Amino acid sequence: MNSIQSFPVGNGDDHERRAVGRRSVLLARRWKEEVIISHADMVFIICYFITGLVDSSAFNAWSCFAIMQTGNTIFLGLGASNQPEGNPYGWLKSLITVCFFLTGSFIFSQLSRRIGIRQRRVLTISFFVQGICILISAALIQRDIVPHPSTTGSGSVLGGRLFLELIPLFLLAFQGGGQMAASRGMGFNELPTTVLTSVYYDLASDPRLAAWPSENVKRNRRIGGVVALLIGAIAGGWIFKSKDGLATALWIGAGLKLAIAISWCFWKAERDEKNNLN
Repeated sequence: MNSIQSFPVGNGDDHERRAVGRRSVLLARRWKEEVIISHADMVFIICYFITGLVDSSAFNAWSCFAIMQTGNTIFLGLGASNQPEGNPYGWLKSLITVCFFLTGSFIFSQLSRRIGIRQRRVLTISFFVQGICILISAALIQRDIVPHPSTTGSGSVLGGRLFLELIPLFLLAFQGGGQMAASRGMGFNELPTTVLTSVYYDLASDPRLAAWPSENVKRNRRIGGVVALLIGAIAGGWIFKSKDGLATALWIGAGLKLAIAISWCFWKAERDEKNNLN
């Protein structure tokens, strides 16, 4: 009688499940890795460019800054005496913008502190959310849902229908808080990305201001931030003068933020750097 040879059933499926499980573990481990800070300063110098680009466009359109809040605090104070004339609700825009910048700063900093700001997943999600906020703002303006100079025929919008311009303003301010939380969390205190006053002071008071570039990295970063914001503001001004200029500037800002989010996915991990050193 011929014996019937039996084969194990399901071995292929088990092997495939184990392979999928290993890939899932490796992917989860990769998302939790801390990225190295080497060359990350360039990311936040780019953020300075985005700030200049966005804020120059926002100020031209709505007489209000979206990310830099010192000027908005001044405008808020001027509102107590009904100034500037012709902009009766300028204080409201400034108040909303400051409040949402504070909200974004609080939420992003708290989440980063609890999870770990240098983790790949935190940086990727943070900049993805920032990019989406700018993307939504650009789409609202492109579709003429929010009033802007191209639809009003004036140089700026001082009190649009139903104050719809508050929507992009609070979205842009909110993401600005996340941008600053990331730079601080990564340890680049010399690159706050949303303000220059303290940067100017730190540059002027630096005892090693005249040192060679290789000997004073923080000074180099500060200068890079100043130049990047200035270039962004110049670019924003020229783009604003074109058709759909405000939306175009925001599309560019959104694209840069999303590109940064993607770059964190491939950024070298701290563990890889240590292995290379060993």
